[in-house]
Amino acid sequence: MTECTGKTLYDPVGQLWYGERLPPVLNPAAGLGRIVLDSLARSPDKVIQINADTGRRTTCAEMRLRIVRVALHLRRLGFRRGDFVSMACANGEQVVPVFIGCWVLGMVVNPLAPVFGREDFAHMMKQTQSRLVFCDEANRVVVEQAVRDSITAKDIRLFVTGTGTGSVDELLEPIEGEACFRAEYFGDTTKLLALVLCSSGTTGLPKGVCLSQAHFVDEMVFSTAISDGPIFNFSSLFWATGMFAVLTSLLYSRPRVLTSSAFNPGLLLELIEKYRIETLFTPPSAITALLTHPRLPEADLSSVRSWQLGGSMVPEELLRQMKPYLPNAHMRSIYGSSEIGFITRVAVPVTVPTSVGSLGTNVECRLVDESGKIVGPGEHGEVLVRHRYMFLGYLNNPEATKNALTDDGFFRTGDIGYMDAEGNLFVIDRIKDIIKYNNFQVSPSDLEGIIQKIDGVKQVCVIGIPSDDRASDLPMAVIERVQGASIREEDIVRIVDWQVADFKRLRGGVRFVDSFPMTPSGKILRRAVRKMIDETL
Repeated sequence: MTECTGKTLYDPVGQLWYGERLPPVLNPAAGLGRIVLDSLARSPDKVIQINADTGRRTTCAEMRLRIVRVALHLRRLGFRRGDFVSMACANGEQVVPVFIGCWVLGMVVNPLAPVFGREDFAHMMKQTQSRLVFCDEANRVVVEQAVRDSITAKDIRLFVTGTGTGSVDELLEPIEGEACFRAEYFGDTTKLLALVLCSSGTTGLPKGVCLSQAHFVDEMVFSTAISDGPIFNFSSLFWATGMFAVLTSLLYSRPRVLTSSAFNPGLLLELIEKYRIETLFTPPSAITALLTHPRLPEADLSSVRSWQLGGSMVPEELLRQMKPYLPNAHMRSIYGSSEIGFITRVAVPVTVPTSVGSLGTNVECRLVDESGKIVGPGEHGEVLVRHRYMFLGYLNNPEATKNALTDDGFFRTGDIGYMDAEGNLFVIDRIKDIIKYNNFQVSPSDLEGIIQKIDGVKQVCVIGIPSDDRASDLPMAVIERVQGASIREEDIVRIVDWQVADFKRLRGGVRFVDSFPMTPSGKILRRAVRKMIDETL
């Protein structure tokens, strides 16, 4: 019999750790569209969404009607199950109706960061070949350019959030059949593709992580385990955290506060106080900014029950300094991936400092050393994880899918960690070379490809160096110049910053070296370069 203690248990026979093994509260087989519409119909008068920019509150009944209208209008336009949708939208009132409306029809959504550059948009659109595209007025020109660069179909429909011709408002107009609409049942939801998330690997450009509808129904993330009050984060749908905040709100009738504004500490304090936020998710850098904000000592944060931190390592000192300002909350780091979702639990208030916590519900974990041998408690190894509803592979990339999974179906995270005797997971390093800047993933090889083309550059290795508060990584270019070349740091930074999205900029600067440590086969030893730079910081 499985012991439901909330702790990670160890199976010495199977040589794996596992979290609670529980059936889902909601039925994944029913399909996301049917479940969401049913959930909203149960509490028609309850506020489900609050737009902090305008003050507008949307009830469950209003949200349900808007979702139905989007679905019916898209169906009338000829869109059907399996069609791909690109969404490059910041947070706004129209995003959730569009997002869920597409799912109601069985369409596949590929959320993109609204701050992506033209090449980033085009790279993913080439993979999805979406016939339906949503964007904001602010990024419309770039998105339209990317569509022309990447999508071969000529009958593409593009809608812009806001008002006017070609706006999402057209999909929210009253339509025949809305009063008696029923979401279609699509059969086996474990195989029904719902979402393609962007995930960068060591090869550089993002891969498309394919996730089923069942995966999202089963991910009991925030639910009502700690509270049933308002949820908030700054994340758009591009981030898994933004996705799960939306789904937690809709599936468990928790009000979600949204803003289209970028993070700033003063705004965060204002929103917590005004809307009595109970559950938050931010990167660690947000805490660093709050701790230096002059209004923090007088701010009323008593409503907060749970504050989750993720996206990069969380220094213990940050938690210690912030704790006095959160009298009723627990604050902790969580650990997850695009392929699995949340790997550690978000509802356990007691954790060991520096640990990312115990394993989440229905998550299994195994650790292996460099030779592939399974290791036990206290021993370091690569973290391998498995979930009841695994991801469906990388879009159009069977080789990457095969390399990401073990023969028995565990996902290779690329992270190095260990489990202590009590089942707490510690993540201490990354095999993967991905740099995480404020929760954005930055590919070293992507930047290296740009820098390598600059006159005067012989070789380049891009690494991440810690920010001053150690809450994020900053991309740094380590460069060996061609003999006699006079290329300067400011030249490199200017050329790179002009070509990339803001989050990819060389905020760590440039270091010049006489030569690189190399493998016998002639490859740069990235870890040795990182160590060399670390010793000079």
